[in-house]
Amino acid sequence: MMLYNIHVLSAIRKCLILLLPLISLLSCSKDEATSTYSKREYVFCFFSVFQYIELFNVMGNYGQYATLRKHIVNGVTSITMTCDVSRTDYTVDALSKGFGYGLGGLIMGTNNYGEPMCYDLSCPICDRAETRLTLNNGYAKCAKCGVTFDMNNYGVIYQTPENAELLKPRGLYRYRINFDGTTVNAYN
Repeated sequence: MMLYNIHVLSAIRKCLILLLPLISLLSCSKDEATSTYSKREYVFCFFSVFQYIELFNVMGNYGQYATLRKHIVNGVTSITMTCDVSRTDYTVDALSKGFGYGLGGLIMGTNNYGEPMCYDLSCPICDRAETRLTLNNGYAKCAKCGVTFDMNNYGVIYQTPENAELLKPRGLYRYRINFDGTTVNAYN
């Protein structure tokens, strides 16, 4: 009886050894299934908060956020930054022309826990560059689908309209961000 059990265990072990590579090929990659940060669109930029009043206002204040959008008009590249107290268009220099601002722009700020946060300004449900979110007291809302996201809770869905059928329910696209007290750097 003992010899029979050893042969059965050996056969099961061989099957598992053969099946493990197949299972790993069929499973989702780590980025698709568990990644906190989005690679949906290219993001890379850094700014001195002392040169941009909107970033200065939000990076040190809990629950405050600013939006950043890149515009090219008549060959001139500018960045529009908006927060609760101001809106400014900044002409970019040669260095920052190559910066990436995600799908619809960026939302940067500090959540209620004191952590710097960076999200995409476009709605992840609609998933279109022109479907941008509006910010209000730590929440971002899409005018098209009506979904509201909680930016102070890592961009999760906070509220959906009644009878909404969300084909791709997900939180905000989130990007890595570093803030050392003077410079803010967002990237993926």
